[in-house]
Amino acid sequence: TTSTQIHVWQQNLNASLLAQHSLLNSSIAHNWDIVALQEPHINTLKNTISSPYFHTIYLTTHFSSLNLTSCTVTLVSKAFNTNSWQQIAFPSPDIVMIQFKDPFRRCTLCNVYNDCLLTLT
Repeated sequence: TTSTQIHVWQQNLNASLLAQHSLLNSSIAHNWDIVALQEPHINTLKNTISSPYFHTIYLTTHFSSLNLTSCTVTLVSKAFNTNSWQQIAFPSPDIVMIQFKDPFRRCTLCNVYNDCLLTLT
């Protein structure tokens, strides 16, 4: 995308498969660059559902921590050149970090899940 703005949609899905399907089949693919999900639906294979319009970014610990369930997933529009952004490794089960860059700027996006019960985040 050539815009100087990044449009972000954030939503807690309460692990609902129906809510996630409804969101992904709405107009978000055409109106939003980033979809920051909290409590996405995660299946028994530790995967979530996405859309062909987005790259799915899991926590950096998602597949290495067998007992942890990801509380955040970030979807990045495929309209972004993959050389213009990268995931930043962050050792938390509750945070996905992505940095966008161009020759003159950097923008770091943090998708943080806070359950308001624990102070680990």
